Formats: sequence, structure tokens, C-alpha cells
Amino acid sequence: MKEKKDKQASSAGLHPEKPSLFQKVPDGFRVVTVGSGSPKTEVGRNAPSTLVQFKDKYFLVDCGAGATSTLRNIGLPVRNITNMLFTHQHVDHNGDFWTFFIDGWQGSIGRKSLNLTGPGVQKLYDTTVDFFKDDLSYRARLGTPKDGALTNVNITDFTENQHSLELDGVQITAIPVPHTAPTYAYRFDADGQSVVVSGDLVYTEDFAPFAKGVDILVIDGMMISDFSTVSEQSAESLREGLKGSHATPEALAKMAADAGAKKVVLTHLGLGKEDKDIVNKSFSDVNFQGEIIVAEDGLAITP
Repeated sequence: MKEKKDKQASSAGLHPEKPSLFQKVPDGFRVVTVGSGSPKTEVGRNAPSTLVQFKDKYFLVDCGAGATSTLRNIGLPVRNITNMLFTHQHVDHNGDFWTFFIDGWQGSIGRKSLNLTGPGVQKLYDTTVDFFKDDLSYRARLGTPKDGALTNVNITDFTENQHSLELDGVQITAIPVPHTAPTYAYRFDADGQSVVVSGDLVYTEDFAPFAKGVDILVIDGMMISDFSTVSEQSAESLREGLKGSHATPEALAKMAADAGAKKVVLTHLGLGKEDKDIVNKSFSDVNFQGEIIVAEDGLAITP
């Protein structure tokens, strides 16, 4: 397993003397793990959120608590993100959406369009504009154009088993994966490169063909955690309870190996630290040939 501070995956944390990561536009894809934690957030790990960048276009997959703060810290204004995709509608994956939605839109330089994609996004949007109608009207009266929030919002609400669409020159495919709510994994393809974001899932034979040959696989790594911040009894209970909703280390290693992923990024990490011994053994047992990266907030990865 690669160390976190790696020439292929270096932290994008912003300091006053450092330029923003986003001042240099990549030739192809770049992935940033905006939030690498789980529903029970810990210091240094916000709730799940993954940024997929292709050249100068941005796709935010999920928007858990703390996502907008991390984006600000690494130098990317949320107004620059016009593609918001959800794997599923659990609070750890959508808890910061309202800040993303309103903060990125308000003001004269706010976003003028927004693509909302994924399961449940129509209801999420309708609920948002209804609940915040006074807030949105107030900001519109102050001079914020309606486009990007009240108008010019394009919604693709998933209701079928598989979806395919093109946004900003990137081909996006989505398939359902097994979890406790309707959940989709996403694949992004452009210029011969590819990125897959798994969403929360347990083992499924459908995943490896979907992710075949992917350059960067961002996958649910909840179960690689040692849960050392809770009692041993609680940790064991958590592991047992989570097996029905999150892939075991052995299962995620098999899916990654069967897909032939070149880089695997383990995110959605649980309490405590990653169990490196379990990670190394699980991937070694399936003869995984790629690179293994444990996510942290603000970590940037390129193919």
C-alpha cells in the first residue's frame, strides 16, 4: 500500500504562500477526495464527497458535511462547479448540498446553470427551493439572477437500471449498486482516460465489468477502518452491522482486481485509522497489480 504523501497523490491543502491546485489545468482527469470520512465525522475527515475534474470542467460526486469548506480551502470556488451528481440520498452524502446550491449561485458572479444528476434529485431540488423560497427570493431581489437556482437547472433523476449521458465533453455512465438506499456508481470517460466512483456498496458481480480497465477507481473503503476510537465490543458490533451495507476489504479488493483498476482510492473511511495489514493482505490475496491509495481530505490523484 502506497504512503499517502506520494508523487502520484499529494495533499492539495492550501497555505497562504502556495498557489491553488486549480491554477494549473490538467491535460485529462484529476480526482480530489474532498471528503474522505463517513457519517460519524472525525477531525480531519469530512463526510463523503469526490471531485472529478476533466481539464477545466468539474463534476462533484456527493456533497457531505464539510465539502464546501474543503473546496474553499483548496482554492476552488463552488460557483465554478456546475455539475452535481449524487450516488444516493443519505445525509452523509448530501448534508452540505444546501450551502453548495445557494452559496455557489448567489451574487453577480455566481453560477448561471446547474446540472443535477442521480437518484432522488428531483425531490431534493423541489424540497430545497420550497424550504428556502424566502431565502432564494431575498437574494434574487438583491440582484442575483434566477439562472442557476430557480431557472436553468437541468435535472436527470435516475429511475432506470442504467443511465448514460454526456456533460461538458465527458461520457458518464451509471449503474445501480447494492446499498440500503437506491445507489448508483458512476463512470467518467474522456480522451482515453476513465474514473469510477463506486458510491456505497457491497460486493456485486456487476461492478468489475462496469469498472473494467479504469485508470482511477474511488471505492467505498468503510470496512478497512480499525474502529479504534470506540470500545472493542462496539467495534465488533459495528463491523458486523456494516457488512450488509459496505464492502468488506476482501470484497472491495476482489472487485478492484477483477476490474483491472490501475489506481484504487479507498475513501468513505470509518472511525479510527485504516488497518494497513488487512488492506495489504486483501489486495495481495487477489494479486492486485495496481496502486493503492488511502484517501484524505484534499488529496489529488491523476492517472
